Amino acid sequence: MGSIDQAMQSDHERLDRILAATAQAVEAGRWQEAREALTKFRHGIEDGHMVVEEQTLFPAFEGWEGGSEHPLTALLRKGHQDLRIFFAEMAEAIGAEDAEEFSDLCSTVQIILRQHDAREESELYPFLAEVLADHGAAVAKEMERAARESRDE
Repeated sequence: MGSIDQAMQSDHERLDRILAATAQAVEAGRWQEAREALTKFRHGIEDGHMVVEEQTLFPAFEGWEGGSEHPLTALLRKGHQDLRIFFAEMAEAIGAEDAEEFSDLCSTVQIILRQHDAREESELYPFLAEVLADHGAAVAKEMERAARESRDE
């Protein structure tokens, strides 16, 4: 079992690959494949990755920093809200089979994710192994389980 920062970074990379596969399917006009890939991406990021961060990691970090919302976690939560809107718009573009709109949205999302993920990986995750009672082992295990399930789909 890896560390929490390794597990979360690995999940970022896994999700990036799924998003890239979605973009490739759109570019090739394989709309059903694009829909399925985007659904898999959204499930992994919205129902898995973001939930773990918002329900476990952010509160742990905030508790360590004094118990109230911290500027870093407030910024990351806002980023999650914004990304969810973009993901919905990407799904609409795929539904309309609008490759140009999807491409524009996807490019924006990839830039936002690179910046968002870099901030989490440099400012949040390194501290969490120290803060969490089990040094993040349970969260790392959960993220690894989710990644395995995703590959099996």
